[in-house]
Amino acid sequence: MANTRFSISTDPQIHAAIKAHADAAGMDVSGYMVAAVVAQMAADDAAEAVFAPLDADNSAAHDEAAGLQAPSAPAFEDLTADDQAQVRRILSSALGTDRADVA
Repeated sequence: MANTRFSISTDPQIHAAIKAHADAAGMDVSGYMVAAVVAQMAADDAAEAVFAPLDADNSAAHDEAAGLQAPSAPAFEDLTADDQAQVRRILSSALGTDRADVA
């Protein structure tokens, strides 16, 4: 099978570093680059295999959550006296009033 050519461009310092590493490994630049890319693809495939089931679970949970409805808030009258007092304090603070009948 014939090889297919890739053409890449890079910063001269990176080019020199790739060449130096290829030389140190006793490889030509093409072989060195192919080996590096194949190693990266294997790492990517391994990560994808690990995360695929988690991504599927996450997607299923997201779909399930999208169909949920938030429960209705209780009526003010259904709150305990302490909770009603806290709501009044928060509203007074937020509205800048000290009215006791804010609810």
